[in-house]
Amino acid sequence: MARTVTTTAVKRIITKGLTGWQAGKLVLQDMVDTCLGKDGVLTEGEMAAIQQIRMEGGDIRDYNTFMALCRGFHRGYMLAEWACKDACLQIGFLDHALEDAETRRTVELFESCGAHLVTRKEYDQIVAAQREKKLAFEFGLGYVVEERFYAIAPPEARTAIDEAGVDVESVADFMGAIPKEYRDLCEQAIDQIRQLYVDRKLAVVYDEQEAKEIKPLLTRWKKGRLSPEETMKLLDRLYVTGQTLYNCAELPEWKAFVDRYQRHWFDDDERFRHAYAVMEDCPEVWQDQNGQYKAPTRLGDWVTRRRELLLGLIGYDGEAGKSVERVGAELRGQLGAAERNVRMFLAIKAVLDTASDAVGLDVPDDRGLLAGPYDRLDAFISLFNLHLEELKEDRKYWQSAETRLEKVLRMLSTIDVDRLKASPDSLAQLKDEILDDARGEEWLPAKVRSLTCGDGITLGDPVN
Repeated sequence: MARTVTTTAVKRIITKGLTGWQAGKLVLQDMVDTCLGKDGVLTEGEMAAIQQIRMEGGDIRDYNTFMALCRGFHRGYMLAEWACKDACLQIGFLDHALEDAETRRTVELFESCGAHLVTRKEYDQIVAAQREKKLAFEFGLGYVVEERFYAIAPPEARTAIDEAGVDVESVADFMGAIPKEYRDLCEQAIDQIRQLYVDRKLAVVYDEQEAKEIKPLLTRWKKGRLSPEETMKLLDRLYVTGQTLYNCAELPEWKAFVDRYQRHWFDDDERFRHAYAVMEDCPEVWQDQNGQYKAPTRLGDWVTRRRELLLGLIGYDGEAGKSVERVGAELRGQLGAAERNVRMFLAIKAVLDTASDAVGLDVPDDRGLLAGPYDRLDAFISLFNLHLEELKEDRKYWQSAETRLEKVLRMLSTIDVDRLKASPDSLAQLKDEILDDARGEEWLPAKVRSLTCGDGITLGDPVN
């Protein structure tokens, strides 16, 4: 914004004589510039000269109006700075807790990249649990054909298909990804699966609602009377249990598959999301009562331990302290206090900006007065909201069970600035009445109390 109140302009105005409005505006401009850390527009001599000007009538009223504005601006600057600092401290405290939770997640991400250390007993239990799920699972017959193909084809065939990068969602997709030199092997795999079905060594299952369509197709397939296209579509609709495949001696690849632990199979179970390193002959002191490896405190636990101690979620003995509900209520109270400070800061800024526009002050920033504190507060709010939204995202497979700290932080809500600042109707009314009753010490408190926030809440006395 171009500056119109310059030293030359001031001298010209003073030389010609000042009205009460002009004198008061110069004093207010000088005070605002000083608050902004800039040189004032008046020298000490000029200020003294203005104070000696004899006024009467309307000039006295106008000058007194500006003196009330000066007191209100000075008070507003102090109160806004206090409200901003308090809000930043309160929001920063909550954000540090969110950052601890985020750091813990990052640590767990890197930990998940390596092998988890387990005892032999624990590993055998994990393998047995996955094996049981594999035996009960119904595998698509098209997938069975794929595995049969890989069992009889040379390793180069799998490499060629992988390098093709085809997203295989059906038998037709798989057939299309196979290089020409291996197509006959795929047809051979399909024929072997069909023969196992004919010999009743491979019982298939399907959706009962499709039985009327599938049964005739199975009869024709059994007799070898389906076209290649019909065969591929049928294979996509048939399933075989893992137990059936495991018992089929003609498909040895499935016995090896079922008996071998494979990471990320049945990812809904947290145990199957990791690679494992087995500690043979694990000393009893490193085992819990269930024979599982009892690691020292995990690094991720240390990240949040200090914060949990500070909040009282745990004691120094590691046992649970305050309840999650109690600590959650305490943090919501802190967030509420922060939002009250944000409301007060935004209300004071609105009053000062509206008054500046009304009297035509030179403000060096298009964002109005208190732009620096506003930017600082906005940065704290933005980071807090970002970290809270990230915390509330769906948990990733590599993350441990939700901690008590995370449960507490999930009780918080993001800060909606539009809800905390003055509503458009309230600002319009303030603009119409900004200079009304501008006298004494009550101008600023009265204008702040007149505002209604976007969520309908009215503010109290800024001093209290």
